Amino acid sequence: MTRACRPWFTAVVGAALLALAAAGPSYGLDAADGKVRLSLIEGTGRFTVSCQAGASGAYLPLLATQDPRTTTLSVVYGNKIYRMGESSEFSERAERVPGGARFVWKSTFLQVTETFTFVAARDAADSTGIRIDLSLRNLSEQDITAGARYLFDTYLGEPSGTHFRTPSVDQLSHELTLLPSDKAAWWESPLAGDKGNFGLQVMMSGAGITVPDRVVFANWKRLSDAAWAYDTSAVRNFSLLPYSINDSAVAQFYDARPVARSGEITLTLVMGLFSPAGYDASAPATAAVVAAPAPAAPDFTAAVQQSLDQGRAARDTEQAAQADLASVNSILNEIDSRMSGSAGIPDDELALIESAIKDLQSRSGRYTPPAGN
Repeated sequence: MTRACRPWFTAVVGAALLALAAAGPSYGLDAADGKVRLSLIEGTGRFTVSCQAGASGAYLPLLATQDPRTTTLSVVYGNKIYRMGESSEFSERAERVPGGARFVWKSTFLQVTETFTFVAARDAADSTGIRIDLSLRNLSEQDITAGARYLFDTYLGEPSGTHFRTPSVDQLSHELTLLPSDKAAWWESPLAGDKGNFGLQVMMSGAGITVPDRVVFANWKRLSDAAWAYDTSAVRNFSLLPYSINDSAVAQFYDARPVARSGEITLTLVMGLFSPAGYDASAPATAAVVAAPAPAAPDFTAAVQQSLDQGRAARDTEQAAQADLASVNSILNEIDSRMSGSAGIPDDELALIESAIKDLQSRSGRYTPPAGN
């Protein structure tokens, strides 16, 4: 497709976006280094991370991306819980920093800064993961307590019986809580059936890493519906009948701790492509950050098709809107990425985009309010 065709595509996809307006807009601040791609989704306060898989060099998301809002950061301040990207009491901005990017949320009483920098595993020369430094600064006139909870929506291990594994557990298929006393160095969501050991690895200890007070493996909806704490049961698996089937997730808890007036605490974690050697947070950040590569990642087709399938199968309007918005965002990002280069859009991707737009338009009526409303 030539540059002259862009206005037509923009208009068509724009119409699809208007049909999905109820789901809200999202814009990505993208960066890449080594084998890692990072996107901060402005307006929702969410992020996505992808790593190159195998010899093909295809980028594969480490967390579920059909609706990036399912991976969340919640902050507890005193006795109140705030979900970043959703609370009206916090303003939000996303910006680049040396070696990565960050979100900054600010209210009258607390500033939350989530900084992402590229890191390499101990046995790697290039970046294979990201370090996250979560800083909570007290803006109030008194001493406070503050803590955080990350809810990671995992998916790589769901097609198999091995949702997760740790250094001491080869196959984790039921709910589990890990405490610091368990001394688990990491947990992994392994790609089902992959002999190359591709997977999402999150460190629970190591140089410079803040040890979480609890790490909980459970069904995503159970964890999402829990305002904060969640008690696991070894008899429950990762399904919540009848709607949430085989949907696993991990919550990492950093209990509330004192923050003096005008003071600040920082919580540090590292996640990335699985490495037997693991990661730490002692190395300096990668010096350079570049924009995500313009050529389409080989997983573009699969990502769009997966979102479209999820939209068709959705049981309610909200789920459908989230899935269809993910399809539209993928298409818009692909068009922008291709148009920033000189190669244009290949015929096979062009055919997929045209087909996807027709599919989205055919279902747009479900988002139109009834006449008179």
